[in-house]
Amino acid sequence: MRYIKNLLAVVLIFAFAPGLLFPQYQELSTERSVKFKPGIGFEYLNRTLDWGEDNTSKLNSYLFTLNAEIEIQDRISLSAIAGYSLSNFDKLLFRQLPFSIELDTGNIGGYLFGSELNFKIYNFNDFEIRARGQFVYYIATKKEWDIPGLSVSGNVTGKPNWWRIIAGPQITYTGFDYFYPYIFISYTDLKGTYSMEQSIEDLSGKEDKKIVSLGNICAAIGTRYELTDYLNIKAEMLLIPNDNSLDYSFILGTIFSF
Repeated sequence: MRYIKNLLAVVLIFAFAPGLLFPQYQELSTERSVKFKPGIGFEYLNRTLDWGEDNTSKLNSYLFTLNAEIEIQDRISLSAIAGYSLSNFDKLLFRQLPFSIELDTGNIGGYLFGSELNFKIYNFNDFEIRARGQFVYYIATKKEWDIPGLSVSGNVTGKPNWWRIIAGPQITYTGFDYFYPYIFISYTDLKGTYSMEQSIEDLSGKEDKKIVSLGNICAAIGTRYELTDYLNIKAEMLLIPNDNSLDYSFILGTIFSF
C-alpha cells in the first residue's frame, strides 16, 4: 500500500506541476493541439534480484508492448501501456514448503499493463528538458513443474508478479534535423512476489518470496529519429549499477503520429 501511495503522489506531481510552474503557456494559445501516437515497443530487461538470506539471482525479461499516447500542445503526453512478457528468474531456492526445492524455471509468460507521463519543463537554445515517469506491472500465468527423482508423484506451481517504476529528467539535444539524442537520469525500483505451491501426495505447502531489485539509480542514453512526419523510431540503453553487477535494459520502439 505504501508503494501505491507513493506512486499516486508522483503521478499527481507530474500532472499538476506544469500548470503551476509554467502558467504562461496557457496564455499563449487557447487552442489545444492534440496528437494521437500509437506505437509498438520491445524491451530486454536484465536486473539483479535479492531474495534475502544472501540469495540473489537474475531476472531476464522480454517485454513486448503496445502503446497509446495522447500529446497536448507538444508539451504534455500521457500513454497507456499493454503487452506481454517472458520473464526468466534464473535459479530459485525455496527452503520451506513441505520440502525445500531449487528450480530453473525458464521463461514464464505474463501480461503487462501500465502508463507513462512525460512533460516539457524548459527549452534552452538547442536543449529541451523534460520530466518523464513510467509505471509497469507484470502478472504471470501459473506454470507447473513435475518434481523429478521422487518415488511418488509430486509437482510445484509458480506464479510471479512484479512492478517497476522509473522517473527522472530527460535532456534532449534538438540542434539536428530529424535526429534527437538524449540522456535520461532517473530513480528506478522493481519489486514483487513469487508464489510457489508444492504438492507431494497428501503433503502440500505454499511459500511466497519477496522480489527486491538491487540498484536504484539509472543512467540512460537514447535517441529519437523522425523517418517521416508520421513515423518515429526510438532506441534507448539504460545502465543500473549495484554492488554485485551492472544491470541494463535495452528499448526499441516505433511511434506513429496522427
